[in-house]
Amino acid sequence: MPHPWAQPASGSEHRRGAEGLAGPRLALSQLSGPRYSLTLWQGASDPVSVDDLLYIRDNTATHQVYYDLFEPVLSQFKQQALNATRKRMYYTGSSLIPVLQPPAGDGLGVEWLLPEVQGNGRTAVITLPDREGVILLDVGLQGTAAGDPVPIVRAPGSAALTLESCLLQLATRPGRWGLHVHIVEPAALRPSLAILAHLSALGHLPRPVWVGATISYGSFVVPGHTAGKEFLKAVAEVFPHVTVAPSWPEEMLGSGYGERLLMDMLELCQGLWQPVSFQLQAGPLDQSMVGAVARLLAASPRATVTVQHSPTGSSCTAVWAGLLAASGVDRTRVYCRPPQGYHKDSWADVGRN
Repeated sequence: MPHPWAQPASGSEHRRGAEGLAGPRLALSQLSGPRYSLTLWQGASDPVSVDDLLYIRDNTATHQVYYDLFEPVLSQFKQQALNATRKRMYYTGSSLIPVLQPPAGDGLGVEWLLPEVQGNGRTAVITLPDREGVILLDVGLQGTAAGDPVPIVRAPGSAALTLESCLLQLATRPGRWGLHVHIVEPAALRPSLAILAHLSALGHLPRPVWVGATISYGSFVVPGHTAGKEFLKAVAEVFPHVTVAPSWPEEMLGSGYGERLLMDMLELCQGLWQPVSFQLQAGPLDQSMVGAVARLLAASPRATVTVQHSPTGSSCTAVWAGLLAASGVDRTRVYCRPPQGYHKDSWADVGRN
């Protein structure tokens, strides 16, 4: 295994940084496959910072990135990078690898954590299971005495908590976690994105962030859901550094995920530079499981699929068992979100078959 500070082995596809590296996000976009490596080299006049270098290291596979730096930057970088207690800073638009999923590890090990809200008003606090995973926030709007409605986190049987307060509390949460903000009211979309953008700019959101909604578009136009083009336009204009997580209206899934539904969603997402995680219901997926998943994954090497438990039809366990039995499905890019209280240990045997 090559040393992270060494030069890359001969024969690998290799890309080399240029003087005047604008920032870590440029470097993150350079790696596009396991056969590629990236060397960051420091020119005589490069104002490279240790923080930028650490940011790149946290968001890439360490064995694919090499460094050619002047002293004292190199020594300072090594010291910080090898500090096991250092707080990691993840790009909001990055994948769940390496934050929650090891390279080449299947998606079965990733959990979705559902919050509870205790208390009311300014004393309200969010509580979560003491585990690593993706924190799922359903976000709507609530009116205020001061004027415009504000985005709130909706948790079953819980009091309301503003999205901003929730995110500020999560900013201090230790360990490895990601965030999935699901917009349940179309009017909450832009205000929620604005809060995410603001807190990210302040450094309070150093984790992968997914933003999703039930989409109305093409053959699955349903009043009351978020218009597909407006959803993507809002993301692009307000806070584009996220994973896009669209889902189909449940009302349109009576015959499963048919060809037209898949084609229209792929058409909507065509050309996006953000990663996309298509959200599927386990029940309707019964009728077209492997074909639908394979079709969506083929749209982009960065696309993923998240299968949600459905009250009717197959459970996530049955869907996962079907995917395991199928050939040609990349299970590193398929996640399953079981019902609340269904811990991954309860179905770990499925993943070992």
